[in-house]
Amino acid sequence: MTETQSIDDLIAALDEQVGTGLTHLRQLEAEGKIMMGAYGPRETLCQLVWWCETTADGMESVAAGGAPVRIYASAGEMDARAVGRLTGRTVAQLADQMEQAQARLRATARSLTDPSVSIFHHGDGRTDSAQQCLEELSRRWQACLAELQPG
Repeated sequence: MTETQSIDDLIAALDEQVGTGLTHLRQLEAEGKIMMGAYGPRETLCQLVWWCETTADGMESVAAGGAPVRIYASAGEMDARAVGRLTGRTVAQLADQMEQAQARLRATARSLTDPSVSIFHHGDGRTDSAQQCLEELSRRWQACLAELQPG
C-alpha cells in the first residue's frame, strides 16, 4: 500500500496529467492522426472518461451515505464497454466530457472526509478506496501520456 496522500495532492497530480493528455489528444485529432474506428488514443480516452465518471459516481454515493459503486466485470471488460458506450464521439467531444468529469471528480473528492473510504466494490469481494482510485487514474493518464510522447 502506498503512503497516504492528501486528496488535494492526488487531485492536483491528476489535473496536471488530464490537462497535458487532453492537449496532446486534441492536437493529434487536429493533425488528422486520430481516426474514428481504429483502436488508439481516442479509445484510451473513452476508457479514461468512463473511469473518471465512475470514480466520481462512487465518491458521490459514499459521500451521500450510500454504498460504493459495484463493478461486476474485470477492468479489461469495463474498458471495452467504455469504448462501446462512447462510440461515435470525437476527441473534442470526449475531451469536453473528460473536463466535466474531472471537475466533478475534483469537487466530490474534496468533499470526502477520509480518502481510505471504499468507493468501488468488485464482484470478487475486493474494494478500492478513493485514494486507490485516484492513484489508478493517475497511472492510467501517465501511461497514456507516455504513449503520446514522440519517441
